[in-house]
Amino acid sequence: MADNAKDNRTEFAENAQTEVKKEKKVQKDKVKAKEKKEGIGEYLKGVRQEMSRVIWPTNKELGSYTAVVIATCAFFALGFWAVDSGFLAILRAVLGITLN
Repeated sequence: MADNAKDNRTEFAENAQTEVKKEKKVQKDKVKAKEKKEGIGEYLKGVRQEMSRVIWPTNKELGSYTAVVIATCAFFALGFWAVDSGFLAILRAVLGITLN
């Protein structure tokens, strides 16, 4: 009988410790939730700080980057046009299709 009472006390103590741990976790989660609710002002402040860390390109670099982008687009446009024209020529030859 004494062993049964001892087992019950041990089980009760373990359950109590588990409940305390759960309560601490809930409290930590509530604190984290409050920290996340800083508001739009804090968000904008963070954005401003990050934007100040950006290394912006100079006008010369920006011009060269723009030229590279335009040249790349033109290259791929001509490539797609050539492939499309080639397939059209093959279809015309094989199927005898004429376009008006």
